[in-house]
Amino acid sequence: MQMHGVLFFVAGSSRILSALNPVQLIFTLVRKPMVKLDFFSFGSKKNSHPLDSVKLIGEWYAPLTRETGPAAHAKVSELLMQFNAQSENYSPEALEAVLELDRLICVHHKQLCEQYLLNTRMPKALEAQLRAQILGYGRQVLAAYQRFMGFDPDDRAAASIRILLPTVIARMMHYLTEFALWQYYRHFHPDEMFWRNANQLFAYAEQHQIDVVPVQLFGEGDVTTIHDLYLSLLMVSTLTSGNLAIRQIRFAYQLALQTSSSMALGQDYQGDASFMVNLSAGLPPGRVRDALPKGNVRVWSTADLVDRLTSWVSVFESGAVPSDLKAIMTAGVDAGLLRYLCREWSVRPHLYERAQRVRVDSQQIEVAQRFAQLHKLVREQEEKAREDTRRAGGGDDNFDTADEVRIYGFVTSRRRERQVLPPQQQQKEQFPFWDVDNRSETGLGLSLPAQGNEWVALGTLLGFRQRGENDWSLGVVRRLQRPGQDKLYLGVHILTNRPVAAALRQEEGRSVDPATPSDMVWNQGEIALFVPLLREGKKLNTVLISIGTYAMGKQYQMVARGKVFLISLGRVVEKGTDWCQAEIELIKTLS
Repeated sequence: MQMHGVLFFVAGSSRILSALNPVQLIFTLVRKPMVKLDFFSFGSKKNSHPLDSVKLIGEWYAPLTRETGPAAHAKVSELLMQFNAQSENYSPEALEAVLELDRLICVHHKQLCEQYLLNTRMPKALEAQLRAQILGYGRQVLAAYQRFMGFDPDDRAAASIRILLPTVIARMMHYLTEFALWQYYRHFHPDEMFWRNANQLFAYAEQHQIDVVPVQLFGEGDVTTIHDLYLSLLMVSTLTSGNLAIRQIRFAYQLALQTSSSMALGQDYQGDASFMVNLSAGLPPGRVRDALPKGNVRVWSTADLVDRLTSWVSVFESGAVPSDLKAIMTAGVDAGLLRYLCREWSVRPHLYERAQRVRVDSQQIEVAQRFAQLHKLVREQEEKAREDTRRAGGGDDNFDTADEVRIYGFVTSRRRERQVLPPQQQQKEQFPFWDVDNRSETGLGLSLPAQGNEWVALGTLLGFRQRGENDWSLGVVRRLQRPGQDKLYLGVHILTNRPVAAALRQEEGRSVDPATPSDMVWNQGEIALFVPLLREGKKLNTVLISIGTYAMGKQYQMVARGKVFLISLGRVVEKGTDWCQAEIELIKTLS
């Protein structure tokens, strides 16, 4: 059946998540003659379909959810796929049925999303399967909604469909946003076609004056509007630098949705506008510039939002959680994240003070990962340096007094016992080489193939050294972007160029827990890496340790380069999936 008004089509995409094609919608506003709908054929000339009415879909769904539970989600996707492919029912009753089915399944859909977002150690195959199921449902329900958008305004059913339009478009904006968020979770960016459709969907709602009509999205909970849903999508889309984790992106969206009432899209370019979006173009939002582009442009100010964020930062810094944010709090959210949002969403662009980046050509670094592996490489590097010093000096005296342990507050000479590496450790291990794109005093920009490097994530601890060099440096992945399907770009912050291998022994002299993996034990203690840190002009002593080793205030004997110190663990400076960097207080030297 041919329909007119607003018409969408499902298409493929070259900017694709590995497990599933995204939904792409193409707008047309061409009015054409249409075949009149026959609403009286139901039940007489064809078999009924569950989506022919609210009553039928309720009768279909109730036994399904009793028998299958969460597995009903996949069955609902199959039903929608069949409806989109075969059904010719465009009646208001069918639209009400689709809305009702979406409302019924929304709890299971939300549970699947939570399962994905909260399980950080999910196997890759299961992760891809779950992501495909979630996005597959969004694709099918969007296709089901869009088929009703081209109703004939002169048809007798038009009035019934118009009443449902605010809810339909709000649901469509919700699922478009969900697709965009899943792109951002994986460090992809939605393509031009996505933005053309999202922008024009809002323009359609605005044109028909339903953009600010209150809507209960799924029948319960807080009231929202198409305007607020669209504006929240725009706000989270400005955070595309690739330095936020999944939970932080999700929190930023929920925060934008919660505070969207403090902002409004308008056409006043002369005020204190912060951001703009062109509803006529397939582009994401951007900063307001001196020369605004031609087209259907909307702008908005973030002044009130930033004021609220600033007040919440003060509450966080006092040791409390703002009452307004308790409902959306999650791991990884702290005052630091809110300060970041204050900068990214500031009324005027924030000027960052960064070390100057220098482009690099034809340079590669050798890269290693895993905390235990990095400790092994650092201590092997120290053993090699010791052996080289002994040979250069020609005797044991030079060897024994060759170096110092440089720890802020202590500068101590040390004598190290000879330790010959086992034959299996003397074999050179092979590590991948990545291309250096640019470098600065504090970091590296790296380009690498996506295939084979699926383990790379924000907060990953890396060891690296230039080709042909011996010394290993340590860094942390601060930024991750996917310029294409087969390529990754990383921003790596250099922690130190001189890590020191250390071991933490129990102060009471107890031996290491026998259950501790052998590669996490060295020199009668748990492995650690001493890292001097310079922050805000202050010199700090820190150690990188396994997350399971950390306990605030716990005292250890730290062995490093033949010296033993009594230390106390302080606050955590940084945390990864299996490691953390903690400040240490040096109590005294033991030997």
